[in-house]
Amino acid sequence: MPPFEYRLLPGNIAYVALNTFGNDSCAKAFAAGYAEISKAKAIIFDVRNNGGGNSGVGWAILRYLMKEPMLVHTSYTRDYKPTYRAWGRPQPVSINRSTLGPDTDKPYGGQVIVLTSARTFSAAEDFAAAFKTMKRGLVIGEATGGSSGQPLFIKLPGNGSARICTKRDMLGDGSEFVGVGILPDKVVAPTVKDLRNGVDTELQAAIAALK
Repeated sequence: MPPFEYRLLPGNIAYVALNTFGNDSCAKAFAAGYAEISKAKAIIFDVRNNGGGNSGVGWAILRYLMKEPMLVHTSYTRDYKPTYRAWGRPQPVSINRSTLGPDTDKPYGGQVIVLTSARTFSAAEDFAAAFKTMKRGLVIGEATGGSSGQPLFIKLPGNGSARICTKRDMLGDGSEFVGVGILPDKVVAPTVKDLRNGVDTELQAAIAALK
């Protein structure tokens, strides 16, 4: 699927699918189309199929929804000291806090909804977490994968590989979501009936919530 999808739904609702943050194409496409998208009475961002990438890509889009700077993300990682381990002392940690500010003098003021699923991972979870911290609108769908954080890639015997989370990511208020996921404000899961009939269950729930 393309990295970025946009279409106008009935009722003047902008549907914006952000399918990957693996490069900055989503942020560039949204910026290029913002003048048109911002005319909609509401925006539905869909990150259900977004497996992640660079958190800054999604945050660049959220900056169009802000009127003033705010803390949206906190993370920590261990500063490993072997001697501390030998002494039985706890490892110290480094804390990083991320603040976002508006990127336009005409921030979007309409309703906003973000759709998530269990396929929403990594930088896409950071997008959903920042959005939830901003209290800018509802998160609808399923809990995200709960596996954000910079991965450390290691090789395994038999040409295998693994990724280990090297930092713990949190919402702006310090709530952790690694191993838990970003919990939606309204839980909606696709049904077999809707799937057979070609109905997007979560999208329809978002449209209904806007009405």
